[in-house]
Amino acid sequence: MIRRRLSAACLQADPKRWLAGGSALSFSRLVVLTISGAMLLAPAAYPVNAQAAIFSDDEARKAILDLRIRFEELRNQVQDLGKQIQALNTELKETQQVVQKKADGQGQLGVQSDMERLRQELARARGQIEELVNELTTTQKRQRDLDQMVDKRIAEVKTKVGEVDNRLTAFEPIVVNVDGMEIRVDPAEKRLFDAAIESFRAGEFKQSAAQLRSMMDRFPDSAYMPSLVFWFGSANYAQREFKGAITSFTAFLKTYAEHPRAADARLNLGLAQADAGERAAARKTLQNVVDRHPESNAAVVAKERLSKLK
Repeated sequence: MIRRRLSAACLQADPKRWLAGGSALSFSRLVVLTISGAMLLAPAAYPVNAQAAIFSDDEARKAILDLRIRFEELRNQVQDLGKQIQALNTELKETQQVVQKKADGQGQLGVQSDMERLRQELARARGQIEELVNELTTTQKRQRDLDQMVDKRIAEVKTKVGEVDNRLTAFEPIVVNVDGMEIRVDPAEKRLFDAAIESFRAGEFKQSAAQLRSMMDRFPDSAYMPSLVFWFGSANYAQREFKGAITSFTAFLKTYAEHPRAADARLNLGLAQADAGERAAARKTLQNVVDRHPESNAAVVAKERLSKLK
């Protein structure tokens, strides 16, 4: 029993040296190497099959826990075997003394018989050591594989969380500054509005008007709505669609009378009325611009246009 459970680390010593000679010094080295070698081994596990890569997270955690429990069992066995090695070392010394005495009384035959018995016992011990080392090595590899699998799963989860965060961010309202006012809009609204204004600035007034109209239909409650109405009227005016421009600017002033664009909207309304032949309405609107916004650039243009309508 003493010789059946030797430490795995004994294989790291020189087996030929202690097997051949069976000396007490080799067994002392076995004690030290057994305990130190076992402590260097990582936690281990029972073998898992080739489909371990598709473990669920719960299964992986349970497998790792089982590995660590098994490793503790093996380490305890190694510590026990270390103590047994010390006992075996003591026994060997005693046996050598007995053998020496027998050699003095019995001759060489008795000595060879006792030494052969010791060699056989040491061979069996070496077999036990090899089995234990193999098991510890295997469980160490399984533990490492499982750790790598868990790390990979964690990395995948982090990546997916990052992707979800990015998608959520793409839909979260953002703050933009329009006409000197800060408003909160969806990223999709901002992209569409910017595209419509870009079309207007490029002189593509028909396309801009279509884009603005589409936005008004799609986002009826958009914080962009005052700007959408204003620029829709401006796009109509640029296309010489004066009736459509008059309708848009009239609606703007009725709903957003205190908006920063109000002066420009009144001016554009008066200009559209004048170009549409509604001279009386145009004079009244342009005079309203001068009276209500005397310090604005719109008032300067309104005065100039009024002088031509008289």
